[in-house]
Amino acid sequence: MTPQAAIALKPMTLPSALPSGRHPLRLLVPYLFALVVVAITVASAFLLPWLFPHASRSLLFLTGVLVVAARSSLGPSLLASFLSFLAFNFFFTEPVHTFKVADDGDVTTLAFFLLVSAISGNLASRMRQEMAERRASLERISQLYAFSRRLASAAGADEVLDALTDQLARLPGAPPGAIRIFLTATSEGPPGGSPPRETRRRGDDLALAPAEIQAAWERHGPEPVQRGPWLFLPLATDRGALGLVALADIQDPEQRESARSLCYQAAVALDRTRLVTDLAGARLAAETEQLRAALLSSVSHDLRTPLAAIIGSATSLLEYGAAFSPEDRRDLLTTVANEAQHLDRHIQNLLDMTRLGQGTLQLKRDWVDLRDLIAGALARLKEVLAGLEVEVRISPEVPLLWVHGTLIEQALVNLLDNAAKFSPAGGRIAIQAERDGQEVVIDLHDQGPGIPKEERERIFDMFYSVSRGDRANRTGSGLGLAICRGMIAAHGGQIQALPGEAGWGTRMRLRLPLVNAEITPQPEGTP
Repeated sequence: MTPQAAIALKPMTLPSALPSGRHPLRLLVPYLFALVVVAITVASAFLLPWLFPHASRSLLFLTGVLVVAARSSLGPSLLASFLSFLAFNFFFTEPVHTFKVADDGDVTTLAFFLLVSAISGNLASRMRQEMAERRASLERISQLYAFSRRLASAAGADEVLDALTDQLARLPGAPPGAIRIFLTATSEGPPGGSPPRETRRRGDDLALAPAEIQAAWERHGPEPVQRGPWLFLPLATDRGALGLVALADIQDPEQRESARSLCYQAAVALDRTRLVTDLAGARLAAETEQLRAALLSSVSHDLRTPLAAIIGSATSLLEYGAAFSPEDRRDLLTTVANEAQHLDRHIQNLLDMTRLGQGTLQLKRDWVDLRDLIAGALARLKEVLAGLEVEVRISPEVPLLWVHGTLIEQALVNLLDNAAKFSPAGGRIAIQAERDGQEVVIDLHDQGPGIPKEERERIFDMFYSVSRGDRANRTGSGLGLAICRGMIAAHGGQIQALPGEAGWGTRMRLRLPLVNAEITPQPEGTP
């Protein structure tokens, strides 16, 4: 090339259209960075001539081009290459302070600059794009993982639908303009049946005609249905159709596929919650049926036995009363009275259990002496406790109790009745009460065969009978201890079964909290 030769360079043009959401000044930052790097390169070549001799100045400018290419994209690197060539040609090549190219080597330098900048800029842009794609992919994976965790931990349909709505609103790219979720009452309805009702709404308030829903529901299938601006996606599993999801402004095929996958996952989770609900309902129905059968069996047995004794004794008195001696007639009447009391206690237990189960039990508290409650319970079970030794020891530190006296007495009656059933003839029942901090502890010992350790908690369940121990081969409704727990719990107390003394028998322990224990009630008429 001759010294007069010149190279015609086309001016660089910037993009005419700017991506939406980006400020024009942010697009100019990489180009301003290229200008700064070129300026620093020229200043370094001038200020440090001993460090960068004439032969290595081209490498200095090439380094600046590489720095710009590594930190930006293809456009700024080309600009840096062009400006570096102009600066190198203007300041450091002969003739200086001109843009003429007198040496063929300088043309080679320009070509080298352009080649290196193009390659490095292209590599840098590719690396940036790959890094952005990887970050976006990791973000999507993280969101899908969080979405799967929300679906797995969802306890009901509302939580599933909330998770689905939130995830659809975070689809990659432009978010959907509107989201509508329609859900069926059950998963067994045919696709062509009545359309489901709307359960979720988010986004723009766009009109959605019922005819569009009906048409989409009738065309329900595995593939999405497009009707106007709305994209209908099925909520369905192999067990049937669960509903529809309507999305507006979804045009990107990738978004459609993502939304379809999300809807399928939500449908599986929704079906799971419905199965859990159905299973819980079936279990409740089975338990209800079992409870009903146990109740009928208990009532039929525990009512029939005393009634048979009452009818037999009364019939004998009516038909053969004159032939009986006064002692025999008294025995028969005593049998009638005892069995009638037993029947009354059983009916009272049934009524108490009904009140406890319905939550209608009301506490009518009053100041009551524990000694009076125990005495009342012993008097009611006088005939049942005949032949047994009953020992009562109450500590003087036990104060008056602020309780519902009738309920506590009934609980003591049930415990004493249970102890009497399983105590041997001539056995001993010990009742001990003492204060323990802000509680009163009542222990009731018997000399029965005891209750196995693994069944001491279950004996308080309704209609439960153990296979050995105190309840083995015994008759009873299985309601007494359950009622005791309910009555004691209503006062904020506890009841538990413990082993008896020396490992023999059973000790029933009641704990009743002392309400306003420091208040001593005054007798009536005291000022």
